[in-house]
Amino acid sequence: MKDFTHPKFPTIHIKLLTTTDDLEQLETLLTPFSVSRDTITSFIPEPRSKDSKYLYGIFDNDTLIGAIDLIEDYPAAQSSYIHQFILSEDYQTNNLPETLYLSLEKTAQETGTTLMHLNTQLNSDFWNNQGFEAHKKEI
Repeated sequence: MKDFTHPKFPTIHIKLLTTTDDLEQLETLLTPFSVSRDTITSFIPEPRSKDSKYLYGIFDNDTLIGAIDLIEDYPAAQSSYIHQFILSEDYQTNNLPETLYLSLEKTAQETGTTLMHLNTQLNSDFWNNQGFEAHKKEI
C-alpha cells in the first residue's frame, strides 16, 4: 500500500511486516484473536507464490494495532483476496476500519484489481457495509 495519510488519523501508518520485531508485535496483536501468527504468515494459496502475498502492518506511531493479509491475483487474475483484516478493539471506532479498507481498495485498483474476495471467516456487518456480497465486491 502506498503511504497512508489521513488528517483524522495523523499517527496511523501502514508498512509491510518484514522484520523479526514486526512479527513479534504481530504475535502480541493476535493474542485476543482466534488467529495464530503462523496461520497468517504461512498462508499462500495454490498456485500463488510468496511474491503475491502482502502482509501489511497498521501502526499507531511504533505500535502495531492491526494487520491486513492480502493475496494478489487470487483466486483469479485481476482479483485480490483479503485473508485477514485485524484491528485492535481500541481502534475500531471513528471510521478507522472503513478508512483503512478504502485505502486498501484504492491501492488494489491502482494495481489493476477489479474484484475483491473476502475470506469466508470474515463475515460481519462491516463487510456488508463496504459493499461485499457473497464474500466478493467489484471495485
